[in-house]
Amino acid sequence: MIRTLWRRMPHAAVAGMLCMGTCVACLQLLTVSTGLAQSNTGSIVGQVVDPQGRPVAGASVVIRNTDLATKRAAVSDANGYFRVGNLVPGAFTVEGKAQGMASKRPVRLTLGLGSTAQVNLALSVATVSQKTTVSGRAATSEGNTVAPAVNKDEASVSSFFAGMTVTYLPNRDRDFTQFGQLGAGIIENANGNGLIVAGQRSSAIVTQVDGVDFNDPLHGGARGAGDGTFFLPQTVVREFQIVRSGVTAAVGGTNAGLINVATKEGSNKLHGEAFYTVRPAWATSADAFGHTLDNRQNTFGISLGGPVLRDRVFYYAGIEQDLLQVPYFVQFEPQGVLIPPALAGMQGQVPQKSSPTAAFVRGDATLSHSNTLNVSVAVNRIRSSNVGDGSTRSVATLDNADSLSGQSIWSKAGLTTLVNERSVNQLLVSWSGDHRNSTPNSTAPEYAINGFGILGGSSLGSHIYTSNQLQFGDTLSFTRGSAVLDVGGRFAYSPAYEQQEENLNGRFDYNSFADYLANTPRRYQQTFVIGNTRYSGSVRGLGLFANGKLPLGKDVTLTAGLRWDAQWNPQPEHPNAAITQTQKIPADLAQWQPRVGVAWTPMRKTVVRASSGIYDAPTPATIFHRIAAENGLQTITADSYFDPQILPLVSNGIHALPFPPAVLTTPSALIVGIDPSFRNPRSLQVAAGVEQEIKPQLTLSGGYLHNSSWRLQRRLDSNLNPPVATAGGLPIFPAARPNSAIGRLLVNESSAHSNYDGLLLSAFSQISRRSQLMVNYTLSQTHDDDSNTGQYGIDAALNPFDLQGERAFSSQDVRHVLNVSAIFNLPLGFKCNPMFLARSGRPYTPIIGFDTQHDANDWNDRALINGVTAGRNVARQPAFSNLDLRVVKDFSLRGVGHHLDLFMDVFNLAGSSNRNFGVDAVSLYGTNSSPIASAGQALFAPDLTRVGGPRAIQFTARLVAF
Repeated sequence: MIRTLWRRMPHAAVAGMLCMGTCVACLQLLTVSTGLAQSNTGSIVGQVVDPQGRPVAGASVVIRNTDLATKRAAVSDANGYFRVGNLVPGAFTVEGKAQGMASKRPVRLTLGLGSTAQVNLALSVATVSQKTTVSGRAATSEGNTVAPAVNKDEASVSSFFAGMTVTYLPNRDRDFTQFGQLGAGIIENANGNGLIVAGQRSSAIVTQVDGVDFNDPLHGGARGAGDGTFFLPQTVVREFQIVRSGVTAAVGGTNAGLINVATKEGSNKLHGEAFYTVRPAWATSADAFGHTLDNRQNTFGISLGGPVLRDRVFYYAGIEQDLLQVPYFVQFEPQGVLIPPALAGMQGQVPQKSSPTAAFVRGDATLSHSNTLNVSVAVNRIRSSNVGDGSTRSVATLDNADSLSGQSIWSKAGLTTLVNERSVNQLLVSWSGDHRNSTPNSTAPEYAINGFGILGGSSLGSHIYTSNQLQFGDTLSFTRGSAVLDVGGRFAYSPAYEQQEENLNGRFDYNSFADYLANTPRRYQQTFVIGNTRYSGSVRGLGLFANGKLPLGKDVTLTAGLRWDAQWNPQPEHPNAAITQTQKIPADLAQWQPRVGVAWTPMRKTVVRASSGIYDAPTPATIFHRIAAENGLQTITADSYFDPQILPLVSNGIHALPFPPAVLTTPSALIVGIDPSFRNPRSLQVAAGVEQEIKPQLTLSGGYLHNSSWRLQRRLDSNLNPPVATAGGLPIFPAARPNSAIGRLLVNESSAHSNYDGLLLSAFSQISRRSQLMVNYTLSQTHDDDSNTGQYGIDAALNPFDLQGERAFSSQDVRHVLNVSAIFNLPLGFKCNPMFLARSGRPYTPIIGFDTQHDANDWNDRALINGVTAGRNVARQPAFSNLDLRVVKDFSLRGVGHHLDLFMDVFNLAGSSNRNFGVDAVSLYGTNSSPIASAGQALFAPDLTRVGGPRAIQFTARLVAF
């Protein structure tokens, strides 16, 4: 198979690899080194000195992993420095030896994910005592790791979430990624299925688990992000970090940052945990709209790790099952008129249910002195009914909801080989696959009534997809003293299929509730399948890199690297010869990404960091689905905006048309294509900051981060003639179109742009081994000219001929963010662990809600306010705040390391309403002659699965052995 895939690669790939090979050779000659701060491993560096403090050259340094019983060796250079990388997080001992001298006792430390521990070994002679200085961590325990010490030679900046955080902070539904909001410069996206780092789209952030890409190549973002629940069982997560600036060239697939997850591993000692969580119905308060909902949760799980063959083979496995009921309330928008009883009866509680299962198993084996093997497998199963949109309130009835089912597998095998004392090779292979099936509750037409709500079935219809990926990766690390060079690459083969068509059962749109009662729809749309609408194709990606870290004297460390990525996209099976934009999906073979960073220690407790680089993210393949399915040959699209004569055919308003009407003059009312010059999104990131240790338990940091992204994907109607603006500034398009045979021609372009500028301030205090405090404040601005929310989201451009006019605050712009989290260890086995998050409101756009511009787009007409057309994102949503609290009582049990934890979580203790304007961030205003009563009102609020949901109490019992 590999041979076949290789032969299919265009010649440009070979040229790219030759260029990269040349760069690698040059870097090797310069003996530049790399940092592994964004890898799934850690490093130990230091200096060996004699009893008089003089460097010892040629000293033998032995590093042992006491969890996995493995051993690594290094030799100090002429200045006594040594460095050992590619170390799996865990407990280690370090000892040195030279002629006539040796360590009196090993130095013990714990190495965390992506961290570097600094160890100064003072060798002893005869009975002279040893003096050692360790910058690392104490011994680890089950779910109880702490943050690493300050890494003074690393230019990147990240937020680290140790096992203490994952285990002891309050958490909804066992989804550890929610803790990501506690980092500086990081917020949750509007639909709650991803994190926004440095103002960038969540689909352009890469997630890695144990060093392997965990992103979904079809939809972008982390796998399973759209399920609304956990994918990996939290019980197997050791710790994770989010790198927000200075991501090295070893990491690709991102426009801004990296979410890096490390799982737990086995050891010679049996260890694990079991838990049970319950949230009774009585323990939830009314939501932001005064509705009492029957929220329930029962979650249980177990994990266990230990030896298979002592000192040779180890395992760690975990499984979690969630039985969740998070209902929402159907409440139509305010009308000021009496609602008929038949419609009023559709309001009320909808029992949204979900029962995800997640399991994970990991094995580590020492094959020989030079080879260690790691194998991991994660499986996931999801069953959900009456799926809503993450809000406690919906204006759509039960019929408009969906059922979701599916399963996933993610697997990884890694072989680490010690080539010699100065070279390590890591070979990775991974296979993953997701299958999902979303089915509407009803096949009836959808009735969208402006200012009232949505009746009938979902116009988006069924959504079925399978997203697979095969990955190969290899990294070779060369070490000389404290300098290291990494060279490597990654190849990914991502076959997928997807099927979804909107409006298969018809959609009626009404300007008002009165129009609905009078059966006078504004618009009717229906899609008829006449060909093959199933997208099936494979994306191939290749990335090569050279990355180095080189000390420039005692106080300055340079990190530099170069990365090249390429993406080959599938081609439409049945292109439309009459529409150029449907005939070819371009590849992107010139993603050159230089990156550089510097860490400077002007004083012993001060670190100055600066970094800059180019970052390219892949284009999710779901964009290609509509190009293949909606090219004017596979479907007929009936639209009354282009064929008003079809409205009398559906005057009964009950059933969709059984077949395409013969009276259609524009059977291709909608075609989707792609610009021949389309390319993957690209970012330029510049960051600088200072980290200051005030005392051993307190570190303060501040920094500036700029991220400018261009070539962002957007859709524009290219079948329009230039408009004429009204006195209020609203562009009105001529009725005639350049191509009169078709209606809208939505072309995917890579023409959008965004800018993020942020001031980030942080304070972290490891008060004691079991107590910590973290505070972050971010002051930022994000501007863009498109905030795309997905393939069936709003096409918001008011005028495709004036895209500069779209420049405004991004829908992801949050000016102020403050978060505080703490774990306070109290007497008598108690802990008090608060988590507070507050942020200013996101922007929203006032729109009319129907087409007045004659462009057949109902969602881009801006409302007229005080006689002037409103700007994009000109208004602000309400501010957000949330205070969660976890109280813990720890009971010690018989046996070393055995204890029982009892948790009580109180979510949203202050009862903040946190109302918002939904995923699309719009509010319908109507016109002066047809105003909408709910204009400017926040109609939605997060449900209990999301941070900021209703006040609730949750109880957990956790049994631990380590």
